[in-house]
Amino acid sequence: MVGKGYVLKVNGTVFPNYLLAPEGYSNTPDRRQDKGSYTNVRGVTIRGILPVKRTTVKIKTVDDLTHGQLRIVQAFFPNRDKVVCEVWNSERNTYQTMTAYVPDVEYTVKRIDKDGNFYYNAVEFELIDYGSE
Repeated sequence: MVGKGYVLKVNGTVFPNYLLAPEGYSNTPDRRQDKGSYTNVRGVTIRGILPVKRTTVKIKTVDDLTHGQLRIVQAFFPNRDKVVCEVWNSERNTYQTMTAYVPDVEYTVKRIDKDGNFYYNAVEFELIDYGSE
């Protein structure tokens, strides 16, 4: 076995796999950032790579979420400005702990049943690492 059976853990709680859509986890690990990079007169790119690297994670839930399932997902991010989480990093082939933020999330009500229960389209959210060396 490669991992521990999960791709996201927040405050010690594992994000439920049953709420993760097929192909619902992707990551762009250890993104390099440039500052002052340029191409010289000979056409050679000179990069000024900063020491801080950032990982970005995208999560997509299953479709047709009940309101209760949506509440479970939302409970993972009570403060979207600062989320300390453990994610699977596919470049390192191990788990990474990062402090991230979650940009705005869009929720779409797919339907309302005859009893007034809401069902939602799949929810997509992103975790963007503040950066680490």
